[in-house]
Amino acid sequence: MVWVIISILSVSVVLIISAPLTNSSKNSRLLIVSFFLGFSGLSIFTYNLISYPSYKEFESNTSKRINPKSLSTSSTAPAEEQIEEILLMVDKLAKNLESNPENIDGWRALLLARGFLNQSSQIEKDKTRIREIFSENPSVLKDILDEF
Repeated sequence: MVWVIISILSVSVVLIISAPLTNSSKNSRLLIVSFFLGFSGLSIFTYNLISYPSYKEFESNTSKRINPKSLSTSSTAPAEEQIEEILLMVDKLAKNLESNPENIDGWRALLLARGFLNQSSQIEKDKTRIREIFSENPSVLKDILDEF
């Protein structure tokens, strides 16, 4: 918040210094007021945009996803550990879909992952769950299930 106040004060000083360059005092006051209000509005808008909760959530989610230590170990890990990590990620996706069942892309990713892992019994259970969730929206249901 402090940077907004400092920016407004610095622009005000610049406008006051440049005011004598205009011909009439009436126009210079109008110019100062319009620039000041415009800059104040843009500053407040920018501040709100930056401090908006979803922006912070996105920022925190991306920092959680990228862990250089786990990336370096996953490429050198034995195949069994890599498969175990993949299974854990698929299980985590399934748990996330329990809390947010209307995530269409999540269901697609889950079905794709289970198909890759040859988990046909789980795929059928997931398809049944998808039919229950999207029963009132047949176009979405068709889009998800037609791919698999």
